[in-house]
Amino acid sequence: MFISITTADIALAPSIANAMVSARWKDPHWVALFRTDVSSSKVTSETAQRLPWNLSTGRASKRHQVAIDNATGEVVAYARWVLPEQLASTDPVIWPEAQVQEATEEERAEFEKMSKEVTDRGLRMDLLEYRSTPLEEIDAKIKESGPYLELDYLATAPEYQRRGIGAMLLKAGLEVADAYGLRSYVTSSVAGARLYHKHGFEVVETHTMDYSQFGGVEPVTNYFMIRERQRQV
Repeated sequence: MFISITTADIALAPSIANAMVSARWKDPHWVALFRTDVSSSKVTSETAQRLPWNLSTGRASKRHQVAIDNATGEVVAYARWVLPEQLASTDPVIWPEAQVQEATEEERAEFEKMSKEVTDRGLRMDLLEYRSTPLEEIDAKIKESGPYLELDYLATAPEYQRRGIGAMLLKAGLEVADAYGLRSYVTSSVAGARLYHKHGFEVVETHTMDYSQFGGVEPVTNYFMIRERQRQV
C-alpha cells in the first residue's frame, strides 16, 4: 500500500467528504447529533457540497492535507490545522504545501452558493447546543494560554485505520509546530486520544457529559490535549 500526503485540493471534495463521514459515522455519539431520518449518504453528499467553500476560505490561517491511496486515487484521510495569528500573516507563507490554492472571485461566489444550499444539515440543534456549549467554554479558556498550532480535524476512513495513516498527517503538522517552537492543541474523542498521547500530547482537561434526556445510551467524553514545544536537535 502506497500512500501520498498532499494538499486538500478542492477537486477532491467528494472523496474527502467520504473519508470524513465514513470515519465519523462509526461513532454513535456523532451519529446521535443527526435526526434519525438522515442517512450517512445524505451527510456525505452535503459535506461534499460545503467543502469547496470551507477549503477556499480562511486561507491565511487554515492548512489542509489529505492522504491518498495511490492505487485507487481516493482520499483515505484528511487533516485540517489552524495556524496561530502571528504565523498566519507572515511573508513568505508558512507551510505553503498545505495551503489550498486560491479560488477566483467567481469560484468563491459559486462555492458560497453551493454551501448555503445545504445549510440544513439535519442536525438536532437542541442536542448540538447542549453538547457544544461546555466544550466551547473549555476550548476558549485553553486558547487564552496560546499560541498553539491547532489540529482542528483529523479523520481516517474505517478500512484504512490502524495503518499509521492518521499518524502520517499528524506528524506533518507537528513538524511545523517544532520548526516554529509552537505548542500544539487538539480536542479528542476517546478513540483518538491514544494516537495523540503517543505523539506527545497530554490531557489538560476532560469533559464527560450525560445526554440520556436526548436519547444518549452512554456519556460522551472529550479530552483537551496539549503537546508542549519540542526542543530542536
